[in-house]
Amino acid sequence: MISALGMELDMVRVVFKGALNEVGVYIDAKRDTGTYYTVVSIFSKPLAKLIAERIAVDGLFGQNGDFIGSFTHKDALHLVFVYRDESRLAYREALYAATFAKRKEVALNFLAALAETEIRGDVGMLLISDENVNLMPDGKIYLNYCFDFTKFSPNTTQDDFHSKAGSYVFDVLTREYAAKYEQQVEMYPHELRLMFKKIQNRAFRSLSQIMMFIKALPDKPAEQKFGIARLLGAFGRMKAFLSKNPSSLFLVSLVIVTAIYLGYQIVIRVMADRNTRENTVYVGMRQIGEVYLGEENV
Repeated sequence: MISALGMELDMVRVVFKGALNEVGVYIDAKRDTGTYYTVVSIFSKPLAKLIAERIAVDGLFGQNGDFIGSFTHKDALHLVFVYRDESRLAYREALYAATFAKRKEVALNFLAALAETEIRGDVGMLLISDENVNLMPDGKIYLNYCFDFTKFSPNTTQDDFHSKAGSYVFDVLTREYAAKYEQQVEMYPHELRLMFKKIQNRAFRSLSQIMMFIKALPDKPAEQKFGIARLLGAFGRMKAFLSKNPSSLFLVSLVIVTAIYLGYQIVIRVMADRNTRENTVYVGMRQIGEVYLGEENV
């Protein structure tokens, strides 16, 4: 039990234990409120010093509503957050977000929840993982704070953070197509292929830009068609266009009739010329002096 931040923190269970830090779920034994807390305990002294400086100087976690505070105990830095029951998106998505429209809603809710944490950059990268993202039946997202600091990289940029956020929601949006096409992105609907290229090119410079792109996506993207299906689709689109444009239909019909007539005339002329060559018999002079020009019977 640890006395800190006006609480008597008593561990309920260990969630994660790594080489640099540990994450546990605690209760406040001093007050029976039913509230649980996530405590991230950083044992690495250089890392603990860096995070403590970020909190004191840069205001890290200062705007995060789930952050209770930090303290040092037994040469370790402890970060305390509000804990919520785990209902991981990775396990619940098929149940609560079976359609693309629902996955689109979940993706937007994830980005909103991520923005509300006010955590960006290198620490924000640790937040974007399946261990932290939870999904409710109504599609709402909430986050826990199971940080694995073995994955921490202080050289991470904001572009890296936005790229990872974009990749995470891309995986959510494309779950159906990834299974159907064995993760061959070139087979995905056009809008999702465009999103993939934007992520690759680091075109998203903020969470709001990603949100705007997702909001513009249709609730049911049109899949690509191949082979006969593509030809039938093209014919259907042409038919629909012509039905809405009668003048275009008349012009197209005129061109088709003219082309057929022209082709017919060409075929007739070619066949006539061929018949002329095959059926013409030479009936002219057969002998000049002693030279016979006709066929000789052997």
